[in-house]
Amino acid sequence: MNFESHVENLPYAHGEPDGKGRLRAIAEHFCVEETLTFTPSGEGEHVFLYIKKTGLNTEDVVKILSKYAGVTRRSVSYAGMKDRHAVTKQWFSVQLPGKEGPDWGALNSEQLKVELVTRHLKKLKRGTIKHNQFTILISNAVADRQHIAERAAMIKRDGVPNYFMQQRFGYAYQNLKRVYERFEQGETIRNKKLKGLFLSSVRSFLFNQVLAQRVSDMTWNKATEGDVYRLNGTRQSFREDAVTDELQLRTMEHDIHPTGPLFGSASENNNKVHRIETAVFSANSIFCNGLTKERMEPARRSLRVVPDGFSYDFIDDETLRLSFKLQSGSYATAVIRELINTVTVREP
Repeated sequence: MNFESHVENLPYAHGEPDGKGRLRAIAEHFCVEETLTFTPSGEGEHVFLYIKKTGLNTEDVVKILSKYAGVTRRSVSYAGMKDRHAVTKQWFSVQLPGKEGPDWGALNSEQLKVELVTRHLKKLKRGTIKHNQFTILISNAVADRQHIAERAAMIKRDGVPNYFMQQRFGYAYQNLKRVYERFEQGETIRNKKLKGLFLSSVRSFLFNQVLAQRVSDMTWNKATEGDVYRLNGTRQSFREDAVTDELQLRTMEHDIHPTGPLFGSASENNNKVHRIETAVFSANSIFCNGLTKERMEPARRSLRVVPDGFSYDFIDDETLRLSFKLQSGSYATAVIRELINTVTVREP
C-alpha cells in the first residue's frame, strides 16, 4: 500500500494556495512555547523545569535530565512532544522525593537552557497543555500579498482541517508500513515500547481519511446529520442526529466543532456521518481489523482547529512571519499549508 502521498494529497479547505516558501531553514525559524493547563504549586516531590531547547527533541532532554539527576527514565515526565529542528520551550518534571535536587543551571549550554525551576505535588501528565504558541518564519517566500491576506482571512473565519501531519507517521511513513505488514499477516504489535506509537499512527491515518472526505464534501466545518460535537477548548462531546439552526450557528461561531473518529467510534445510526465513517473503515479493513484485535479504546477528535490570535506580516521582501496559538494535539503545519506552499529544508 502506498502511503507516501497520504499527507501531500490531502484536500485543502479552500483549494491549494498559490505562494511558496521554505520552512525550517534554520531552527530559529520555528519557535514554540508551551503553556500548561495549571500553575505548579511551588512545593512537592516533583521538580518542574521550564526548558528552552534547540536541536534536541523531547526524548533527548529526558535522557539528559534522568542522567544528571541520577533517576530512572520513568521519573522524568513531560506534557507533550516537541520537534528537534526548532527552538522550543516546554515543561518537564523530575521526581525527587525528599531531595533538594542538583544545580539545574549547570545543565545550560548552547542547546539547552533551564529558564525556570519550581515544584509540584504531582508529576507532569501527558496532554496537560493549554496551548502552544508558535512564531514561524517562512523564508524565500514568493507570494502575492493580496492572496496571502485573503487566505489569512479564511483561516481566521473558518479555521483549518485538523489533519495529523507527516511527523505523526514516522520517517517516510514507516510506522504505517510496518503496522500494515503485521496486520496483513494477521499478527499483532509485539514491541511494547513502540506499540502505542504505531497504533496511534494508524488511527491518525484513518481519521485523516474521514476528514479528507468531509473536506471534499465541504462539511468539515458544518453541522451534519449524525455529528458528534466537541465543545471548544474542552474534551466534552455530545451527539446530535438532527441538524438545527442552533447547531449551525454554534458551529459557525466556533463554540462547537464537528468531530471525526479515532477508530472505533463511528455513529451507530444510519445517517450521513455514519455512512462516511464506515465507508472509510471498509476501505481500510486490514487496519481496522488489526485495531479491533488490539482492543483500542474509541475516541473522537475535532475535524477543525481554529488558531487563536492568528497574525502574519512580511518582515522583509522574502520573509513571512506567522504567529498563532494551537491547542495540544494540533499541528502548525496544518495551518501553514492552507496559507502557503512550503518546502521543509530539514525534517525535525
